[in-house]
Amino acid sequence: MPTDNIFFHKDTYVNDIRLDINEDVLERIYGDNIKPTDELNVNFAFITDTKNKADNFALILKSTYKNYSDIEVVPYDKQFEVIGLTDKIKMNLQDINDWNRKMWDLGYKYDCKLDGWYVGT
Repeated sequence: MPTDNIFFHKDTYVNDIRLDINEDVLERIYGDNIKPTDELNVNFAFITDTKNKADNFALILKSTYKNYSDIEVVPYDKQFEVIGLTDKIKMNLQDINDWNRKMWDLGYKYDCKLDGWYVGT
């Protein structure tokens, strides 16, 4: 685990989680006839600055969340992206925010920033 993040800085970690965006994303999802009680897999993407960090983080995700699938590392605009698919999560604001916070915190520990999420509807 890095002691000093050189990509996902502490000030970004503390100030930029933006959980408020999740409400807007969920409202769009609800427009596709999804209900807050529905459980869906969530596609996610983390970004970081080195392939080594991305590879290590992909391994951490695979070992920590054994039901997550399709986890892979891909090049992304001179950086690296770790993408994958969660197990099913209820599509209500509390559950999405809880998941988002866990991913934000875990990513920070490994200098990988949660860059986004979406569901296929």
